[in-house]
Amino acid sequence: MGSKLKLNQKVTIQKESDQNSKFYTSYIAAMEGDTISLATPMHHGRLILFNRGDKIRVYAWPLMFVTEVLSRRLFPHPLLVVQRPRVFIKEQKRAFVRLEASVPVMVWELTGGLLSKPTGTEVKTHTVDLSGGGVLLVYPRDLKPGTWLEMEIDLPKKVRCRAQVRRVEHIEQGLEKVRLAVEFVEITQADQDKIMAFIFERQRELRRRGLL
Repeated sequence: MGSKLKLNQKVTIQKESDQNSKFYTSYIAAMEGDTISLATPMHHGRLILFNRGDKIRVYAWPLMFVTEVLSRRLFPHPLLVVQRPRVFIKEQKRAFVRLEASVPVMVWELTGGLLSKPTGTEVKTHTVDLSGGGVLLVYPRDLKPGTWLEMEIDLPKKVRCRAQVRRVEHIEQGLEKVRLAVEFVEITQADQDKIMAFIFERQRELRRRGLL
């Protein structure tokens, strides 16, 4: 599993002691023996100095692992040297990957299955929340679990993917009648990265405003 990590791979760091603590962007600078060196993250132009012995979560989409800071190096570049993990978690915690957000989405139903072409007119709707693995979205009509969809999510960098309805919620709230819990089935790593980048940025903004 360690081979899944790569030099210069972007990661996000969070203190393990507090799931509500801030996320900091970093990258893997070196991998030697039983250790990994991470670039010391910066915030508003200042280094974020984790202490020796601190337990941290490292998110390297789609993996997450918990490790310990062994030492800090300042030269030639500020680095955090951490223990190479033995255990990875493939599915990240819901609190990390899922964000409540209304994002415009266009949906096409694939009545002939995953490999078929879209049929009918696209449905313009919006998400209730989203994550790297799927979305909860408002829909104007009932669909059966297992229905295949093609979707275009209107993020700053648009995401195009194919997905499957996993759950249907009948809510009868205002104009909203149905919500679909949808899982991504065909999505590129680049598009998943776009979603995660959007979530991280929105979380940082909410924290700056004291709303998260």
